[in-house]
Amino acid sequence: MKSDTVGDGQASGRAAVEMARGLWRITTPMPFRPSEVHAYLAESAPGRWMLVDGGLATDAAWEALDAGVREAAGGWEAVRLIVLTHMHMDHVGLAARAAEASGAPVLTGRLDAERMAHAAAHPEEEAEYRAALLARCGAPADFVERIESGSRAARAAAPPVAIAATLDGEEGEVPGAPGWRFAWTPGHTAGHVSLHRPEDGAVIAGDAVLPRITPTLGVNRQRADPVGDYLEALARLEALPPRLILPGHGDPPGVERIGELREAAEGETAAVEALLDSAPATVWEVVERRYAGRRLQDAQRMLALRETLAHLDRLAAGGRARREDGAEGAERFRRA
Repeated sequence: MKSDTVGDGQASGRAAVEMARGLWRITTPMPFRPSEVHAYLAESAPGRWMLVDGGLATDAAWEALDAGVREAAGGWEAVRLIVLTHMHMDHVGLAARAAEASGAPVLTGRLDAERMAHAAAHPEEEAEYRAALLARCGAPADFVERIESGSRAARAAAPPVAIAATLDGEEGEVPGAPGWRFAWTPGHTAGHVSLHRPEDGAVIAGDAVLPRITPTLGVNRQRADPVGDYLEALARLEALPPRLILPGHGDPPGVERIGELREAAEGETAAVEALLDSAPATVWEVVERRYAGRRLQDAQRMLALRETLAHLDRLAAGGRARREDGAEGAERFRRA
């Protein structure tokens, strides 16, 4: 591994940084925190490259991705496959443009492919789902309106992309990328996948393993227990085993980070449980307790609601909390 593999390519003045043999990182900018997201280029055969993720659909992000592909692979004609670790806009926003530039097929996990297709075909139903979810959390009407307005504005950052095939099952080979395998690593999204090169233990982890923060484990309509899913995903990653973890944001963490994330996820469930008492509280009220003294922006509060509800659902399923129906569809939780 080269000495400049830790640290972003933009800071070093390079469009792409080699992280391991035939495996390069390209960093693209974002106008919000985190301010950068990584894409990865892997040479699976001489002159044949796989692109993993991309960035937001902005001109600045495209310029960075385009420069990185040209520096590492020589041009878009060498990119023969595009794989998306998960459906979030900072990872899929440039996928359609990259597919057009390269002619390469796009693959992703089955559950995320289904969600993206449904969202593109039925935006009105997606809005209804968000509204029902926020009603379940006891969110005020003005917050619901602001979230929906923000969701409409965010669509431009991730245009729809055609998925040629899906990666299904707990693990398997990546079609079109010899030497690479995928592992299903849900929790952050239901269909999140990570990629593994057994030859040297390199893992492209997307947002399943992040160096400084914990991935958001929010409720979704496809899986009942995203927190439990994530704990199983971490065990699956440990079993590979990894020797180099390449995250979607930040620098590569040590392999011990997987254990730290397990402890953090279990600790968050216990922390949410400690916020409950004998009086029923809505998810909105539990979030107010969980982040007391912090001013959350709307997008941050939305993530906090989804994640707190995921922990509350897990507690209720395990008999550690009790769920009660309230007015206007809001659920309330209290200590069991």
